[in-house]
Amino acid sequence: MDNKKLDENVMEPKIEQGSETETNDTNQAVSESLQSSADNHEKADKSGVSWGFLFNLVCILLLTFATLGGGYYLYQELTKHKDSAQALAVELKQALNEPSRQISSLQSQQQAFSGSINQQMQGLSESQTQLNERVAKLAQRNPNHWMAEEAKYLVRMAGSKLWLEKDPSTAASLLKSADARIESMKDPSLTPLRKALAQDISVVSAIKSTDIAGTVLTLDSMIELLDRLPLNRVEVANAANRLESPEMSASIDDWKENLAKSWKSIMDDFVVVRKRTTDITPILAPDQQWYLVENIRNKLLQSQLALYRQDQVNYRQSLTLARKWIYQYFDLNDAKTKETLSALEALKTLEIQTPTINHFQSTALLQQLVIHGNLLVTEEASL
Repeated sequence: MDNKKLDENVMEPKIEQGSETETNDTNQAVSESLQSSADNHEKADKSGVSWGFLFNLVCILLLTFATLGGGYYLYQELTKHKDSAQALAVELKQALNEPSRQISSLQSQQQAFSGSINQQMQGLSESQTQLNERVAKLAQRNPNHWMAEEAKYLVRMAGSKLWLEKDPSTAASLLKSADARIESMKDPSLTPLRKALAQDISVVSAIKSTDIAGTVLTLDSMIELLDRLPLNRVEVANAANRLESPEMSASIDDWKENLAKSWKSIMDDFVVVRKRTTDITPILAPDQQWYLVENIRNKLLQSQLALYRQDQVNYRQSLTLARKWIYQYFDLNDAKTKETLSALEALKTLEIQTPTINHFQSTALLQQLVIHGNLLVTEEASL
């Protein structure tokens, strides 16, 4: 509209100056010009509207695609989160079910264990009842049941003293005490048992008692004395120092006697005769002396071990070697050495007697008396 007004204002002077024909021509030209200008403006307006619409349309499409893409991405993420949540729920359910299953298993095991314990307790109760009934029957059948039990215990102790501690004298005393218990029962039917006890006492009393403890203590005292025994030393002193030199007279008149004394002294120094009744032993070095004492101590310890093992051969061999070394390397004129050699010689004569019996005749009969209350017949006893 502003362009049209401007064109009318421009064309007004021309209309005033020209003729009417020219005015019409001019008006027609102006009209055409205005029409052309209006068409141009309409075309320009139509062109501007198309480009803006296309731009907006493209923007809308882009926003639509972006929204769709974002929605699809969000859908995928939500799906993943949903799957993860379902997997986590399954794991949690399994984790919660596992303790429940274990608790159920423990409960079933506890029930089974309780049932087993109850069965065992019931079995023990029944066994205790049966044992009490049996003891009551035995007590009624034989009032001297506890006396028989005591005799059986004494015989068992006698066996321990004889075979484990090698003490036959104490074993015989225990067997005599057991026989006294049976004798106090005043039962004539127990005569076979007393006869068996008498045989056991006779056999054990015949065994020579070896004082093992006393012998071991004697050997211990010898071992402690070894360090104080003097070693044998070879005397190599000059014989001239042992003999008193004859005194010379100061008088000139005694020159013959002085000459004779000098001649005798020269002859005594020239020829010396000495006799030895023992072998000459070289002097030992300090380390050799220590090894000698330790070897003798080792032999005495071996003799103690052989004594405990009832080994007569090794016992005597160890004492023989120890005595030989003491006799060879120590001073035989010393009182302690003589006492040690005499004691070793006496210990060598010790007889170690091993028991020849391995069981008592009265053991089986005592077992019958304790279990049945009386002695069985010979046929049943042999079985």
